[in-house]
Amino acid sequence: MSRLERRTLMGVLFAVLAYALLAMWADAREVLDGWTELDPLVFTLALGLSVVNYAFRYLKWVMYLRLLGERVEHRINIPIFLAGFSMAVTPGKIGEVLKSSLLKDARGISVAKTAPIVLAERLTDLIALVLMAAFGASAFGIGLNGLVIVMLVLVSGMLFIQRRDWVLALLRVIRWKRLLGIRQKLEEAYESARTLLGFKVTILSVLLSVVSWSMEGLAFYLIVDSLGGEATLSSAIFVFSMSTVLGALSFLPGGLGVAEGSMLGMLKALGIFTQRAPALLSTYVIRFTTLWFAVFIGFVALSVHRRQMISTLDHQNPSS
Repeated sequence: MSRLERRTLMGVLFAVLAYALLAMWADAREVLDGWTELDPLVFTLALGLSVVNYAFRYLKWVMYLRLLGERVEHRINIPIFLAGFSMAVTPGKIGEVLKSSLLKDARGISVAKTAPIVLAERLTDLIALVLMAAFGASAFGIGLNGLVIVMLVLVSGMLFIQRRDWVLALLRVIRWKRLLGIRQKLEEAYESARTLLGFKVTILSVLLSVVSWSMEGLAFYLIVDSLGGEATLSSAIFVFSMSTVLGALSFLPGGLGVAEGSMLGMLKALGIFTQRAPALLSTYVIRFTTLWFAVFIGFVALSVHRRQMISTLDHQNPSS
């Protein structure tokens, strides 16, 4: 088992513990009984909306690759992109750099060149979620100041990356032994990051992220409504996006514990649910149809990719 796979397993075990503790707090029997109230069609629609989310995010992945001068046929590229989801429960989703490793194996593309795509994806997704949460925060009077601070930090970081002379000067003064040997790769990675985080590219990427993550917000609204919650589409999107931002900022694997806890708290604070059990169940369901569904698809895609690689090797070495 690879290091990344072990970290994913640790994330799963951590999730089981966190969910068990939450279930005991809310009365596990009531939570289980609530499953009968969830419309199966709503559950199916939520999974379908997650697939739409993945489709928009794949478009962004392809756009980033083409900006770096790389074109990979969809037959190879789709499994590689989806395989990254298997690492969704690594801290900050940094494990999704697996996609770059798979690209190197499949097409010989430098990891240093494509790894910054993961950074660009995370930053633009986070900006989109902060913008989505800000609309709700201004309406409900919750967390707007914190979101403004987060946005300023993100924008400042992206502006710093565009200052090529500053960043390269910083890389050249590095004296850490572990980094001296890979300084050239760090510079290559920086050049990719600078390209991917240009102003026009970032605007388009954020727009794609807003559309893709709105699909998950819509799914959350349908789930909450099916379980009897008093939510509007805007309040549901606010709760989903705000809790996702908090989970991302925690840098815990998949935001586990923080995303669920904040989602549960906001559902209660906004009066969407008056009882713990349905609020917790709606949290469980949306996390399953987003995070855990993605992890499942990721491992399936990883298996497909490995079979493709084995098949390619067999064709290259027919005598073996």
